[in-house]
Amino acid sequence: MPYRFSRAAWLALGSSAAASTAIGPAGAQTLDVLHLGVGLIESHAEGYYAQAGGFFAGHGLDVDVKQLRNGATIAAAVAGGDLQMGCSTVLQLAQARGHDLPFVIVAAGAVHDARFAHTVGLAVAASSHLASPRELNGKTIAASTLNGLDQLVTSVLVDKSGGDSGTLRFVELSPRAMVDALEAGRIDAASMEEPELSAAGSRIRSLGDGEDAIASRFVTTAYFTTGPWLAKNKSVARRFADAIFAAGAWAQANPDKAAAVLAKAMGSPDARATQRFATRNDPAELQALAKTAVQYKVAAPLRLEDLVWNGR
Repeated sequence: MPYRFSRAAWLALGSSAAASTAIGPAGAQTLDVLHLGVGLIESHAEGYYAQAGGFFAGHGLDVDVKQLRNGATIAAAVAGGDLQMGCSTVLQLAQARGHDLPFVIVAAGAVHDARFAHTVGLAVAASSHLASPRELNGKTIAASTLNGLDQLVTSVLVDKSGGDSGTLRFVELSPRAMVDALEAGRIDAASMEEPELSAAGSRIRSLGDGEDAIASRFVTTAYFTTGPWLAKNKSVARRFADAIFAAGAWAQANPDKAAAVLAKAMGSPDARATQRFATRNDPAELQALAKTAVQYKVAAPLRLEDLVWNGR
C-alpha cells in the first residue's frame, strides 16, 4: 500500500504555512526562510547545488537543507509542517494526491534520459549467479522506499524481461546499506542510485535500468509543497523554483564542480555528477510514469495539470 500519513500530520496542514519575511526599511531586503527536505541520492542533488552555489541566496532565499532518509519521510515532514518544501518522486506525490493530501509540484527535478549515463540500476552482488531480471522470480529485492519509484521500475523491468513481478519480495533498506546486504546474501538484488551505484564499483553487477523500461525520458523527482502554503507564498515558491532550475542547469554544465558538492553533501568521495535535470515544468514529461503507475495499480488516475503548479 502507498505510504499513509497520520491524522495528526493531515490536521497540521491547516496551520503549516510559514510567514514570509518582507522588504525592510529603506529597501533593504531580508531573505525568506525555508526548510527543505532532500534525500541521499543524486536525483535530489539540486537542493545541495542551489545551497552551495548561492542560487538560493541569489533569489532572496535562506534555505535550511535537511537530509532525510527517503521520499516518504520527506513527504510526512512537509505534510506535518516541519518543512515547507521537499523533494520526492513524482510517484510518491501522485500517491499522496490520491489520498487527498494537497501536495503541489513547484519545480520538476531529476529527469531520466536514456541518452545519458544511467543513474539507477538493478544490482546484484558481483558473485551472484543471477544474470537477468527474469531470474528474480521469488527473490528478495531492496528498495529505498517501499511502494516507491524504485520498486515500480524494478517490477516493470522484471516483467518486460519475461519474469513475474508478482512473485517479488521487496524490503526497505537505506542506499548505504545495500551493497553490504547484497554481499552478505540478506537480499538477492537492490534498486540502487547514484552516488552509491558508482561507489560500489566492482562489488556489484547491473541487471539493467528499470527506468528505461518505463520510457526513454521522463521526470522522476520533483520539489513540492502543500496547497495551503503555496497560496500564501507564491512569490517565494516562484523564486525557489527559479533557483532549483538554475542549480540544475549549472550542475549539467559543470559536472566536475557539481561532483565535488555532491561528494561533500553525501559523504561519498567517489560521487559523480551525471544526473540530468529539468529546466521547466512540463506536465507532459510526467505522463509515462503516471500511466505506468496506474497500470501497476500503485497510484490512482489524476490530471497531471492539477499536480503541477503553473507558476501563477
